[in-house]
Amino acid sequence: MTWQNFADEYAPTGAIRLGSWSMETAREDMVTCRATIAFSDTIMSVQATASGPIGAMTSILYDIGAPVQIVRLHQREVDGTITIFLLCENDGRQCWAYGDGATGDEAGLNALIAGANRLLVVG
Repeated sequence: MTWQNFADEYAPTGAIRLGSWSMETAREDMVTCRATIAFSDTIMSVQATASGPIGAMTSILYDIGAPVQIVRLHQREVDGTITIFLLCENDGRQCWAYGDGATGDEAGLNALIAGANRLLVVG
């Protein structure tokens, strides 16, 4: 499998697309994250407060109707790029997804969105 085929399979472009993302410190070691997300033909501004950006994105995906549970997480760094592989689940259906980025947070967000898109197709 070529890297492009791998990326097309495990990090597909789909119905859910992340536009903007911001994060600020909240009370009690929490963060408030705001995002602009497209889900099919609808663009929405959303926000969530959680213990970190991955928790916030998980909450946001749940709120827009694309829930994802993380069953397993593997992270690695190659040449300064962080890659995260997630085993995602919803309603007993599982799939692997991956995302990469300059930081673990960015890679995790990309992997979660890829997982949500893959679960939408599997469902």
